[in-house]
Amino acid sequence: MRSSILFLAAALARFTQAVTPITIKDGGFFGGNDQFFMVGVGYQPGGPVELDQGIDPFSDLSGCQRDVYLLQQLGINTIRTYAVNTTLNHDECMSLFAAAGIYVVLDVNAPGWRYSVNREEPWTSYHAGYMENVFSVMEQFSSYPNVLGYFSGNELANEPKNANGTAPYMRAIQRDMRQYAKAQGLRQVPIGYSTADVVDFRQDLGFYLSCIGDDEGHSDFYGINSYEWCGDTTFENSGYQKLTELMEEVEMPIFFSEYGCNEVLPRTFGDANAIYSSDMNHVFSGGIVYEFNQEANNYGLVDVNAKTGDAKILPDYNTLRDVYSKVQLPTGETARKINRPQCSTVFPTISAFDAVPAVPQIKDITNLIKTGVKVTRGKLVNVDLDLTGHKWNIQDVEGNTIEKPAITSVSGWNQVPTAGSQTAGESASETSKNAAVSARTGGNGIVAIVMVGLTTMFFMIGGLLV
Repeated sequence: MRSSILFLAAALARFTQAVTPITIKDGGFFGGNDQFFMVGVGYQPGGPVELDQGIDPFSDLSGCQRDVYLLQQLGINTIRTYAVNTTLNHDECMSLFAAAGIYVVLDVNAPGWRYSVNREEPWTSYHAGYMENVFSVMEQFSSYPNVLGYFSGNELANEPKNANGTAPYMRAIQRDMRQYAKAQGLRQVPIGYSTADVVDFRQDLGFYLSCIGDDEGHSDFYGINSYEWCGDTTFENSGYQKLTELMEEVEMPIFFSEYGCNEVLPRTFGDANAIYSSDMNHVFSGGIVYEFNQEANNYGLVDVNAKTGDAKILPDYNTLRDVYSKVQLPTGETARKINRPQCSTVFPTISAFDAVPAVPQIKDITNLIKTGVKVTRGKLVNVDLDLTGHKWNIQDVEGNTIEKPAITSVSGWNQVPTAGSQTAGESASETSKNAAVSARTGGNGIVAIVMVGLTTMFFMIGGLLV
């Protein structure tokens, strides 16, 4: 049996900010004058990237076409990707994500001794070879306008004991990244850190990374990997209320860099409703659900066959899509006003670990900042959104094949004609009597018109059919 269902994409009006580079103001993220809330999912198809081998998430165009379609139908505006290989070309995939209105928060580390920090002995990891890869990621990806931010590290400290050793290296890496961007004239992409939700030091680490000091090692934003909300719980009982109260005192933008507990199945994603509510949206700028691809840990929304590229939608995908479609993103500006303190006043108040400035910059890294790394800078290119030539199939939860998947451009920059607008118009006309139409309007004049139960979807962008 073949299914002609095209998923309801009511949440696509979120993409009104398209590929406007995201900036930071006070405690929030902004696309132009509009506050931006991340409605996201973790995206690392194929698992950890071995940088000396194989492809990465943004180098396989066919996989990107399949996944951008599924991500767009899910109703997201942001993905988090944990590792990339800068020896590969990413222009087509990154342009495809940009055309679909999807931003990327990118980790600059990767598996392997040369590409990551040893949390138990960080001094063995901080060297020119490691920073060369970090700078390569920045060199290649900063020119893509849909790169929202860089994570300088992910859970480098997972207990107070190793926070003592790793904390000054966190600030050192961020200092070096900031200096490199300035020296090489790169776009000033926000730099932040993703922390484990460890009760003993999550607030103190936020204080430590938010303060301004002579070492230039502060974070622009703070991500929290939190799995406190499990099953049928509440804002108060889950721990989210306490977490919000603690993070309100941390003077920088904050969001959930991972969330989505799977200790209770099936997942209901009730925490999404709380994250975007008035209880939390003055502190948290949204969040990123873990994760898109199914792996052994059973957090996946989609199961992809590694050999054929075929994808099977899992029940959690439908649940999250329905939750996201009903979430009411805040209107106006909810971001709190912040006043970053000086580290000289903050460090003495931190009790969870030894708060000291960034470790000194070593000579080889100083030279690397001045000379730069030899990596081709990425650029947006024209991409074809017509998926009729794809070699993979997508099945819904019941095993029905989804016909004619198509990616819809919501950015306006893409110059390649979208898939058969005449055909889309004819299909809509033929079934208009039975169609249910849902429209949501965004701040930049984008109106999403969704024909529920049809095989086609068309969008009016600024009054133009594309």
